[in-house]
Amino acid sequence: MTEQMTHGSGPRRRRCCQAADGTQRQLGRGRGALLEPALLTALAGAEAHGYDLVRSIEELTGGEVVPDTGGLYRLLRRLEAEGVVTSSWQEGESGPQRREYRLTAEGRTLLAHWVVHLEERRRALDVLTEAARAATEGPARPAREGRS
Repeated sequence: MTEQMTHGSGPRRRRCCQAADGTQRQLGRGRGALLEPALLTALAGAEAHGYDLVRSIEELTGGEVVPDTGGLYRLLRRLEAEGVVTSSWQEGESGPQRREYRLTAEGRTLLAHWVVHLEERRRALDVLTEAARAATEGPARPAREGRS
């Protein structure tokens, strides 16, 4: 990975919402948008195999993020191509070899950017939630005249 991965302004700096080529990533919507930071967090704790990661992410998020296995493996391949994770084949204890994934230094940096991004989103959601709550709990506003 050649770009400097820092949060903020400057030439060709990469954030969690940018792909390695600098284009804007589609972060997705809803709980699926949390898969990448959940995966990075799980890998920051320990190396793991794909199916173990599914279980780890589910436990880590209290069941809020339940990865689709195919989607998880696609994400792992993309992150490996970007240099965020590495993998190697390991002998299975009771079966075939399994690929074990680990976070790289670039992956830890990306996870730090996700922390900043998630904190920004949380603040925005808190403000929006309070505004929506106030709007629904406050007195009903009369309709404006002249509207059609």
